[in-house]
Amino acid sequence: MSFLSIEFLIFAACVIPLFFLIPARWKWLFLLAASLVFYGFGRAWNIVWLALPAISVYFVGLALGRAGRPGTRRRLLVLGIVAGLSVLFLFKYSDFFGRILFAAAGLFGKAPAYRPLGWAYVAGVSFFSFRLLSYLIDVYRGTLPAEKHAGYFFLYVAYFPQLLMGPIDRAARFLPELKKKISFDFGRIESGFGLIVWGLFKKMAVADRLALFVDSVFSNPQAGGLSLVFGAYFFAFQIYCDFSGYSDIAIGLSRILGYESTENFRTPYASRSVAEFWSRWHISLSTWLRDYLFLPLAYGVMRRIPSTSRLSAHADVWAYGIGIVLTMGLAGLWHGAAWTFVIWGLMYGLLLFLSNATKKLRRRLVRKIGLHRRPAFHHGLQVFLTFNFVCFAWVFFRSESLAAAGGYLRRMFGPSLFAEPRIPVFHLLLVLLFIGFEAFRKAAPRWNWPERLPRPLKIAGLALFLCLIAILAVDTHNEFIYATF
Repeated sequence: MSFLSIEFLIFAACVIPLFFLIPARWKWLFLLAASLVFYGFGRAWNIVWLALPAISVYFVGLALGRAGRPGTRRRLLVLGIVAGLSVLFLFKYSDFFGRILFAAAGLFGKAPAYRPLGWAYVAGVSFFSFRLLSYLIDVYRGTLPAEKHAGYFFLYVAYFPQLLMGPIDRAARFLPELKKKISFDFGRIESGFGLIVWGLFKKMAVADRLALFVDSVFSNPQAGGLSLVFGAYFFAFQIYCDFSGYSDIAIGLSRILGYESTENFRTPYASRSVAEFWSRWHISLSTWLRDYLFLPLAYGVMRRIPSTSRLSAHADVWAYGIGIVLTMGLAGLWHGAAWTFVIWGLMYGLLLFLSNATKKLRRRLVRKIGLHRRPAFHHGLQVFLTFNFVCFAWVFFRSESLAAAGGYLRRMFGPSLFAEPRIPVFHLLLVLLFIGFEAFRKAAPRWNWPERLPRPLKIAGLALFLCLIAILAVDTHNEFIYATF
């Protein structure tokens, strides 16, 4: 069930009022039932593919809580990880790795062509699999006790605002949220509804309208010209407004119900470096990758590399480099079972490695050319370079294949750049309008006066904003981009 569908509007209109009428001791059960209805709507098999790994991880978690021997705990962890990733691998990666294996077999002789399994995609599988894994690893590390209440555990996994596309809240933070006493709070509901409206604006008025231009450019890059440049930049804003719009709706729904979700975006395109970008883009995934993949990889490499330098780099540099390249490559693969996503992730990994390895050299260079005496200009230059690299990398993310990405970039930087100097003025103004609204929302808490406005004036402002959404929204239905991840 999509957040943008009439079915969800009816679903939310029924669930939210009933949630506050249900006695406190049964709220978890009602919310779990509602989440399963939400997830199984139109495709009941989804519930089975959610339940199988969740049940397995639940019982492995209980066993981990009782196990004392390190060897037993490690075996249980491996068993739980396999169970938690089983549905993700089968439905998302089996064809990808099947093609690789058949191609490798062909190097040693004649091999039959691989026939794709063609299994239907399981919605939200990447997100709930990572929730299961973080819970399991935290229990294994001893930072989280195994959850004995099956109902709260399954509610944590299936919680409908976050189920399809996050945020990937950790069990250590979100399970206490689900167990706290909820009371009706009109101010909280007003704040949540405001977030939902802002998310709808980003998705329906900005992302979907930019998609009309972006789709036409990427489907026909042979035309060349400045349209390719605008296509790359507009896709950057399309995917940001699309995904952060979903996150705003999900966080707003949770806030209405009384639960606070983790922040998922923090103006990422204002970042001064790629490392900062990833600390502000899809924050729940970035921190997940840092804590459960990068740090264990880096520490593992560090223990196996002698402390003496190799190729003028110390062990910590190599540990960071190997850890970050592998992490970002797997992060790309998490987004999609295609080489375009892997290359997209590896580009970030290599740049992060080079950035870390040359940080002292770059500091000396900044001092040598005097940039440290012009901090505002230096800041702006860093943001400009970071944003342009991110937009360049998005071309691989958006393209159907590596060949298509290469062709797009060749034409974008080729001699036909100014062959068609038309500028999509309306879409450019739409992006500028969004940037203005985003800047206003970021500055508003410092001003305080928006919070002091009378409630009728706030409601009127929201109504006007809804009218703006209705005017700018396109009449074609576009699913959220991350719905397939």
